[in-house]
Amino acid sequence: MVREVSGTSWPTLARTNYGEWAVTMKVKLRSRCLWNAIDKGTDNEEDNMLALEAILTAVPAEYRESLGVRRTLLRRHGRSFAVIRVGSDHTKKAMAQLLKQEYANLKFKDGESVEDSSLHLQTLISKLRSHGVTIDEEEAVFKYLHSVPMKYI
Repeated sequence: MVREVSGTSWPTLARTNYGEWAVTMKVKLRSRCLWNAIDKGTDNEEDNMLALEAILTAVPAEYRESLGVRRTLLRRHGRSFAVIRVGSDHTKKAMAQLLKQEYANLKFKDGESVEDSSLHLQTLISKLRSHGVTIDEEEAVFKYLHSVPMKYI
């Protein structure tokens, strides 16, 4: 069982990367058998402290003091990731609006390859999904075909 936390490279939470950050943190904590301390809470103090250490390592400095003093943070808050993200609902809605606008205005750029354009669209759709906006496959294909110049179709 791998349990080391401090020697690991942890992603840093920023205002715009919560979805990616949360997924990465969940995978890393699950691989160390620490996810239950976050998800369900546990009475195992070692698991709580290792999970809290991981979170403290992965959040900006301004969050650390308020999180570090909460010894029972993980037990009191079943979903700590949502608790530590300041303004999570407002941030998510605002980011979703920005991403929707970027999706609506998506155009093929001069000098851009077809592969890069496709990757950009796929990345944008993934970001939208992580912010609660679903783009179905038919709509994505329609958008792609209307953004790529005719010479590539």
